[in-house]
Formats: sequence, C-alpha cells, structure tokens
Amino acid sequence: MRVLYIIVIQIFISFPLPVWSQQAEEDLKTGDLRLFQDKYSEAIQAYTVAIEQDARLWKAYLGRGMAYAKLGDYTNAIADYTQVISLSPYDPEAYYLRAGLYMTRNEYNEAIADYTKILAIDSTHAKAYMDRGMAHYKLKNYDVAVTDFSEAILIDYYLTDAYYYRGLAKIARRDVRNAVPDFSKAIELLESKALYYKDRGFAYYILGEWKQAGADMTKALELDASLKPEIDVIKKTFLP
Repeated sequence: MRVLYIIVIQIFISFPLPVWSQQAEEDLKTGDLRLFQDKYSEAIQAYTVAIEQDARLWKAYLGRGMAYAKLGDYTNAIADYTQVISLSPYDPEAYYLRAGLYMTRNEYNEAIADYTKILAIDSTHAKAYMDRGMAHYKLKNYDVAVTDFSEAILIDYYLTDAYYYRGLAKIARRDVRNAVPDFSKAIELLESKALYYKDRGFAYYILGEWKQAGADMTKALELDASLKPEIDVIKKTFLP
C-alpha cells in the first residue's frame, strides 16, 4: 500500500497541472486586478478567458458577476452567481450577491429564498437576517420582518439599520409606541444618520408628542437638508 502511495505521488510530480489550467489562474488574477481598478469591461474579458480555459473556476464566475453588476447588467450577473452556486453550493457569498440583485429588481420572494439558503449554511449571518427582513417588509409581511430584524440584532448588537427597519415595521403594523425605542437605539449607536431622527420624529407626530417630534425633525434637517420636502409634508399632515 505504501509503494502504491509513493507511485501516485510520483505521478503527480512528473505530470503537473495542464498549462491551460495554470493560464486560467493567471487570467483570473488579471480579472481580479481589473475589477479592483474599476475597469469592469476589461475584468469581464479576463474572467471570460479564464472560464473558457477552465469552466470549473467558480471564482471567475463570481468576479465576472460582480463586474456585470457594477455595469448594471443584472441578468448576466445573476446567471454568473447561479453558476457559482452550482459549482460551490455551500459558499454563502454568491447567494448573498444574487439576493441583493433580486432585491434591486423587486423580486423579493427570490431574494427571501436565497437569504434562507444562506441561513441554512450559516445561522449566524446577521446581514442575511436583516436583508430577509427587508424583503418581508417590502412584501408587507411585517410580523415576519420584525422577527428577522430581531434575530439580526441578537447576532450583531451594533447593526443599526436592523433597529431602524424594525422600527419602521412596527409603525407599519401600528405598534408605534414600541417603534420609538428602536429608533432611539439606532440613534444611540449612530448619531449622524438623519433618517433615524426623521422617522423617530414621524413616530412622535403619530403619538401626538409634538415637542419631541419637532426636535427630531430639526436635527434631521441639520444632518441632511434634502429631507426638507418630506419633513414639510409630515408636519403639514400632523400638526394641529
């Protein structure tokens, strides 16, 4: 048995990987460099050459998908991410990238399926919980969205957007009083985000707490003056 093992090792030493496979790796590196340089068309060309030489090179599909996505070609990007998944089904990155494009295209059920697959692979993926919550929020599944945002927070206490969007989901399901602490926690963790103040102010207006609402709207405008038209509409709607 030991003699057979030695013979196998000698065969691999005597016959290295085919030249085309080594060249594919070089083209992959070129594609990665062009992607890093924001030269997306050139990256696609390099990745395509690598794939033509070695169709098993899933990293080339992944890079090419990212380049297509940067150019706004979501159809080809999704196709490449799907190919990555077929070649490396237990790597969550391609699922996450594909789900993000499904979200961009308002294909929320498809995104939910991908986020769910990620969580089956890695149950500690906080962003997958948060983004799946966003997809449910878009579908008006507010109770499910709140649950997903809560799971994200349990994994990552500092995921400020999870508090923020949980607050929005609570408002949507008419649980306004309990939305306020979520906005407050988001503000506590990230004081520079105007939207957090604006939507806490919105909650305060719904609750009839005018002073707190006014203070939050003023702060929101200090941070982002472009919110003025939206804030003016809110004030016009709620102020007596």
